Amino acid sequence: HKDAYVHVCLHCDMLTGSAIWMTSNTAATQWNQTFSLIAANDAMVNPSESLYGPSDCQKAEVLDRKMVEGRILLCGYSINFVMGNSSIRKVSQTAKSLGAVGFVLAVESFSPEAKFDPIPVGIPGIVITDVSKSM
Repeated sequence: HKDAYVHVCLHCDMLTGSAIWMTSNTAATQWNQTFSLIAANDAMVNPSESLYGPSDCQKAEVLDRKMVEGRILLCGYSINFVMGNSSIRKVSQTAKSLGAVGFVLAVESFSPEAKFDPIPVGIPGIVITDVSKSM
């Protein structure tokens, strides 16, 4: 039994050839299996309603299950995490309830108050704390 590695292109620009790759050691999956990535902002049920921002992946009901199912859900780390209104556990619950195969939580701007303690979740996931170091 070997560990599987998930290789995900977080940002791929086919014109320039630039890419941000992430490699994650996760529970074993079938070999030669790939999953596409979908940003929470692109999976909104109703994009004209912005009462609840979807990027922090806290409310499954604002995201379209058909678009997320079988993909890796890309979420953004917002001030709501620092303020205690959002959590990584809720991201994992949202992704799992929508049928995602995993999640990526990208921290776009670091706050000194941010804490990234490891927590057990029921779905493969990774927190990228510094996007510039993943390029």
